[in-house]
Amino acid sequence: MALAVSTVLFAQQPKVMVRGAVIMEQAAPTPSEAQAMKTEEEKHPRIVAAIHNLHDALSYLQQAPDDFGGNKAQAIADTKQAIISLRKALYYRINADGMR
Repeated sequence: MALAVSTVLFAQQPKVMVRGAVIMEQAAPTPSEAQAMKTEEEKHPRIVAAIHNLHDALSYLQQAPDDFGGNKAQAIADTKQAIISLRKALYYRINADGMR
């Protein structure tokens, strides 16, 4: 008795990667990047909220006439870095898993 073996091939979606320039907010995402990013954002709303709050604080710092005792420039630099770090964390899985 012979067994019939069939192979079913599933079409795989191309791997989606989020470019560093997108994470660094230096370029707009492509439609596929934007969709993958939206998926991760929906999973982690508190990180998204933190990024929005940091953008708000950054804008406030940049527009403030006070230099906050000489700490303004460092606070701006640190806030920008915090935004980038959170975006790297938020979108890490897209590049690690390739989000198919």
